[in-house]
Amino acid sequence: MSKEKKERTYSPSKVFKELKTVKWPTFKELMSSSGLVIVFTVLFGLYFFVCEVLSSGLVKVIVGA
Repeated sequence: MSKEKKERTYSPSKVFKELKTVKWPTFKELMSSSGLVIVFTVLFGLYFFVCEVLSSGLVKVIVGA
């Protein structure tokens, strides 16, 4: 009951054939996705900055410095 191994060879013709089946995003879709990534990165950065400020303030209060 041995399973047949899948052939894993990469020839240029197979690569180009696969690239033709890929759905490439339009410029508008690309800009929309990039904008979302930038917005969420900034929001997460602000969130972590606020958490850092609050936690360092709490540590200063606990330590009494």
